[in-house]
Amino acid sequence: MIKRLTIGDLRFTLSCARITQVTGVNSECADGHHILMWDFDYTSLEEVKAALKIVQTRYFLSDIIILQTRELESFNAWCFTAVPWHRAVEIVAATKGVDWGFFRYSVWRYHFTLRTTPKNGRDSHVVARLEGYELPTAKIEDLKYWVEYETRKG
Repeated sequence: MIKRLTIGDLRFTLSCARITQVTGVNSECADGHHILMWDFDYTSLEEVKAALKIVQTRYFLSDIIILQTRELESFNAWCFTAVPWHRAVEIVAATKGVDWGFFRYSVWRYHFTLRTTPKNGRDSHVVARLEGYELPTAKIEDLKYWVEYETRKG
């Protein structure tokens, strides 16, 4: 719920939402490059796989791991091909169906962030792996920032 009140040239906003604490990881590696991360909501697994295969082929990416984050049509994807930030943005932007809010906030913050711990008792689990064209250029140990943050329940 969001309530807004405008008085003259001032706007007051009150929001109310149920939240939960989670842990996640940012895409930035110690060397300044970024691994690729995607978030998809309300998209079938077949659509996610097709969209990712297109960018994987176009950009010669390593394996892409797809995780289901909720019971229905909600997925994250990870690729450990490390690229400069502007290239990571280009690749994720070229992916059909990527969640616009995830993309917009990522560009604003200069990194992607995906949750790594359960949310509301739901663990993410691997549902597919797309074989890549190159070997990965980064490892999970190369990621620079692990973060705790609040997200909406649901």
